[in-house]
Amino acid sequence: MGLRPRPGRTGRQLGRAHGGGGVTTVNATTPLTPLDGIRVVDLSTGLGTYAGRLFADLGADVIKVEPAGGAPERAVPPLTEGGLSLAFAFTEAGKRSVILEGSDADRAEQLENLLGTAQVLLTSEGPGRLRERGLRPADVTRRHPALVHVSISPFGLTGPWADRPASDLTLLAAGGLLALAGDPDLPPVRAWGNQTSIISGVHAATAALIAVLVLEETGRGQIVDVSAQEAVAHSLENAVQYVDLEQSVRHRVGSGPVEAGTGLFACSDGWVYLVGGLGGLPLAWNAITEWLEGAGVAGAATLREPRWLARDWRRSAEGVRTFRDLFERFAAPRTKRELYEDGQSRGISIAPVSTPDDLLASPQLVERGFFRPMTVDGRTLAFPGSPYRFEGLDVAPGIPPARPGADTRAVLDALPAAARTTAHSKE
Repeated sequence: MGLRPRPGRTGRQLGRAHGGGGVTTVNATTPLTPLDGIRVVDLSTGLGTYAGRLFADLGADVIKVEPAGGAPERAVPPLTEGGLSLAFAFTEAGKRSVILEGSDADRAEQLENLLGTAQVLLTSEGPGRLRERGLRPADVTRRHPALVHVSISPFGLTGPWADRPASDLTLLAAGGLLALAGDPDLPPVRAWGNQTSIISGVHAATAALIAVLVLEETGRGQIVDVSAQEAVAHSLENAVQYVDLEQSVRHRVGSGPVEAGTGLFACSDGWVYLVGGLGGLPLAWNAITEWLEGAGVAGAATLREPRWLARDWRRSAEGVRTFRDLFERFAAPRTKRELYEDGQSRGISIAPVSTPDDLLASPQLVERGFFRPMTVDGRTLAFPGSPYRFEGLDVAPGIPPARPGADTRAVLDALPAAARTTAHSKE
């Protein structure tokens, strides 16, 4: 991806576009990133920040526009020893930071000129607030017809809930995920972290990339309207399939096995998740039975009885309990890694429940270099990298977030003359 060569812009000159149509040229041997030449103006908070991070990973010039003093998200715990939010360090890595200067009118003019140099705008507020800020998407794309305005908001730009306030918890509830999380006889359980921000960011970045392709083909921008509620609803695993295929609605089932052979099982150093049945039907049942028999587990041979093929028995409380007792006696002296490697070698669907330390030591993730070192406040930490690879290119290079306003002068001085004059007149 990335801007294609145009008249006066050869392959050797393809690079980041800046104000006034200028281009920072790159050497012919310099590897181009997938989004080289794409500028993203990131006005988002919360819901939109991860989308901006994904663009930065792919090589876009992402400019984070912060309020005076810096974004309040910089102080959200947990913090580094220097007082920077670790979550902020992750979502803002690779972005440049700009603080617009002068009066309200000056800042509005600087923003307009900045948008004139960009291909993508990220916002994360409802339609009412966008209208108050002069950023109503229809108006923005009319003023900048070659701009993709990605609006990420709690409930989308239309509908009776469009301007309702929301939080991660309320969006998980509105999107349906809370209905599936937790024990059936207890209140729902919220997943740790701001999951709606990650879910919305992935959906927004995917849609925005498609819009950028259209922009490159046609020269026309468009509005990308992302509803966090809908993004969550789109991420409910197989809940919709259950309605479609079995005419049943999934409910909270807790952490215990949901049918014989499937669920969480304790082992010597934690837990494994085993899928030995799905929809009441056994999966790799003979392999599981042979595994337990080979280990000398008392009673393992009873798993060959015909009742284990019956859906009702497999889903009965007694069937679930009987299998769990057998398997956990087998698993008790074994580590989750041993169970994972041995089970996988037998064609059994089993996986360890990994802790953060497990993930850092995972041979698969280590081999692929998933965790990337990034120095924040003088200390080098391991942060999650990108889940994709491009031959010959490095993505997510581990550039720490800029200090508040660190790139203000470089960015504003590269804007068209009118904006530079406005900014310097206030210095």
